[in-house]
Amino acid sequence: MTGRRGRPLTEGLRGDVEEQTIGEFVDAIAQAPDRRAELVDLLDERHPVYSGRGANAVVRIRGYIMAAFARTGLPDAALPYVFEELESGRDAYLVAAAARALRGGTTGTSEVDLLITAALTNVRQVDDAVSFNGIHPSWPAADRTTATEELLCTLDAVGLGTRAAAALRDILADPFGLSPADRTLAEALLDRPRAASSCCSPAVVIPTDKHPSPRPAPVDVVLEDQDGRSVRFGDYVTGRPTVVVFFYTRCENPNKCSLSITRLAHLQREIRDHDLDVRTAAVTYDPDRDDPTRLTAYGRDRGVVFGPDDRFFRTVAGRAALDEYFQLGVGFGPTVVNRHRIELFVLDGAGVIVEAFTRMQWRPDAVAAAVQALLPSSPAGPSPTSRSLETRCAY
Repeated sequence: MTGRRGRPLTEGLRGDVEEQTIGEFVDAIAQAPDRRAELVDLLDERHPVYSGRGANAVVRIRGYIMAAFARTGLPDAALPYVFEELESGRDAYLVAAAARALRGGTTGTSEVDLLITAALTNVRQVDDAVSFNGIHPSWPAADRTTATEELLCTLDAVGLGTRAAAALRDILADPFGLSPADRTLAEALLDRPRAASSCCSPAVVIPTDKHPSPRPAPVDVVLEDQDGRSVRFGDYVTGRPTVVVFFYTRCENPNKCSLSITRLAHLQREIRDHDLDVRTAAVTYDPDRDDPTRLTAYGRDRGVVFGPDDRFFRTVAGRAALDEYFQLGVGFGPTVVNRHRIELFVLDGAGVIVEAFTRMQWRPDAVAAAVQALLPSSPAGPSPTSRSLETRCAY
C-alpha cells in the first residue's frame, strides 16, 4: 500500500487500527532505519492514524514513534516535532520520548541544550515514570525511566553550554526541584568542562518557507466574532495585512494556546506602538463550544484589547475550507481536539499566506517585523527588531 508522499503503509494506519498494531509497525521500522521517514509522516497531526482517538492514545502513539528515533537515527525532518515537545511539552511520556529521540543523532544546532533545560522546567510538576518497552508496557517495568532522567542523559550526550549551565543551576537552586539521583547527575554535568558558549551562535533554526500559498483564499467562509457579529473571511483579511492565530479555550497546555493569546496581546501593543496598519484575528479550533462569551473572556483574561481590527472568531460556515487553506496542524478525537501545534500566519492584503510561525513559540517582535515588511512604507519612530529565526517554522 502506498501512503502520502509515496511512502508505503502509513496511509493504512487509521483511527480504527489498534494501538498494538501501530506499535508493531513502529518496531518493524526501528529494525529497518532506511524506512524512518515513514515515522516522520506519522507525526503529522492531520494523519488519519489519530482520527477519532482520545488525547491519551495520541500521546502514546506519538511518544512511541519519537522514542524509536533513538534506534533508527534522528532525521532532520523530525526535528520540528522533537524541538516542539522540548520547548512546550507538558506530558512526561512525550518529553521523555523527545529527549530519547535526540540521542539518535546530531541536531545541527548549538542551542539544543537550552531547549533541554527548558523542558526540565516544564516537566518539574508533571513528571512521571514511563517505559518504552512496547507501546503498552507491563508494569512494574524493569526499564522504567522519567522525563527528567531522559533529559539529563541527553544533556550529557549533547553537552552543556554556558547559558544552559546557568539554567541548570537555577533548577538545582530549588531543593525540591530534582530527585536525589537526578540531582547527583545534574551536579556531575555542571562539574564537567563547559562547552563553548552559545551566546553568539545561531538560535534553534527550523527552515522557513516564505513563498505565498498556492491555494486560493476561502473568501466565503463565515466567521462570528466575540460580539456575535458575522463577517466573511475574505472581507476581514483583505485590504491590509492580517495576523491569524489559532487556539481553543479548552487547551490544557499553558505553553500553547494560553501563551499564544497572551503573546497576541503583546503583539497588539507592538502594532499600536509602531502605528502599523494591520488586523489581527484569533480563530478557535473548537467553534461548537467557543461561543462569543467564551471568546471574550479568554481574550480579556490574557490582555487582549478587542476592536474593529482585533477580533476573535469561531467558524459558522466553511470550516473545512478554512482548515484546508491553512493546512492546520490539528487532530480531533470523539468530542474535542486531541492534538495541535502552535500556529500563527501572516497574510498579505489579498489574504494570501506569506509567512507562517508554527510549532515553536513565536515572538511578538519577530511577527511585527514580518508584518512591517508587507507595508508600503515604515512609519517614523523606532522599528521592530530584526527578525529572529528561533520561532519561525516551515509552512
